[in-house]
Amino acid sequence: MKKWMFVLFISMLVIAGCGQSNEETESNNGEVPAAIEANLDIPETADKDEEVALSVTVTQGEEAVEDADEVKFEIWKEGQKEDSEVINSTHDADGRYIAAKTFSEDGVYLVQSHVTARSMHTMPQKQIIVGDAEEQDHHDHGDEADAEGHDHGHSDSVAITLEAPDKLQANQAANLKATILHEEKALEGAMVRLEIVNNKDEHQVAWVDMEEENAGDYETSHTFKASGKYKVVVHVENEDGLHEHIEKELTVE
Repeated sequence: MKKWMFVLFISMLVIAGCGQSNEETESNNGEVPAAIEANLDIPETADKDEEVALSVTVTQGEEAVEDADEVKFEIWKEGQKEDSEVINSTHDADGRYIAAKTFSEDGVYLVQSHVTARSMHTMPQKQIIVGDAEEQDHHDHGDEADAEGHDHGHSDSVAITLEAPDKLQANQAANLKATILHEEKALEGAMVRLEIVNNKDEHQVAWVDMEEENAGDYETSHTFKASGKYKVVVHVENEDGLHEHIEKELTVE
């Protein structure tokens, strides 16, 4: 009898241990991943017709991000954002992505790196003075915000994560969740919308508003009408002029 009770006791301990392990696993899986960070490195000044090295180092926590989906540099002369030039980068090593640019005219220029990695997006920005551009331009405009709400002279970092069920079924409602951090803090009170595009027919576009359920967590439900691949763009805006987005591809069975 005592032997039977001992075996039962050991069995209960094993079951309890398994249950605790499962709970810990679920808890760990539910954690929000660390935000990606992008350190933009460009010189403060350059000569006209000189090739300038552009680089951005992407990290997530202590890890160098070697698998960024997209890293590119957008460059424009101050006050001429509509004429900006976009240069794709090349992956170097240790999370570093590089490119080069030769400026053919004197002036104050803005360089902004657009980094998309691991379902997050960040776009730090810096200024470079080329040639004999007047220092007055640098002081008058270097720290002002441009017409699109981007601040000159410092970097804004927004991390956006979109969560969806592992298996999406056509004609079944799916819960979608976006977690948004600004400078590693929950971004509250933002306007968050999903732009959902059917890859087979780009004219089939659905716009879906998301509701903030918790600080920085925005959720909605959407029914995909057909199987296939969809491009889902998370658009984030707020009253301070912030406007960020990421893209993610979802497969519907």
